Amino acid sequence: MKFKLLLSAVFLFTLTHLFAQEDIKKQKRSPEESAVETLGKLEEKIELDDQQRKSVYDIHVDFFTSMHEVMKEKDREKMQELEEARNEKVKEVLEKKQYRKYLTVMEENKPQRPQGGRGGQGGMRGRGGRMGGM
Repeated sequence: MKFKLLLSAVFLFTLTHLFAQEDIKKQKRSPEESAVETLGKLEEKIELDDQQRKSVYDIHVDFFTSMHEVMKEKDREKMQELEEARNEKVKEVLEKKQYRKYLTVMEENKPQRPQGGRGGQGGMRGRGGRMGGM
């Protein structure tokens, strides 16, 4: 009986570890893979000619390469600057109507950050600003 329990625990631990590894692999895409995925999402909503497609792809490869480095530093301000610079470059490549759709697609596909944290909801645990309910 103890052996079965131990074997089950080891199996569950291994299974959990494997799923965690899959999540890590999903997050560690190359800049090129990320650019292809982004381009695919854009092309669902925006018709691009060959030159635009190549330019938007190149802009996004550069963006994801730079973003990968900045994410290590967790510098939110620098990330925002990179996004703005990327958008300005894309704006030069697309027509006005295409660019408006581009911004919509990018906003729809932006990862949602959880609420809370510093200055967010529940920052003082709902105690009216008093620490520890004093």
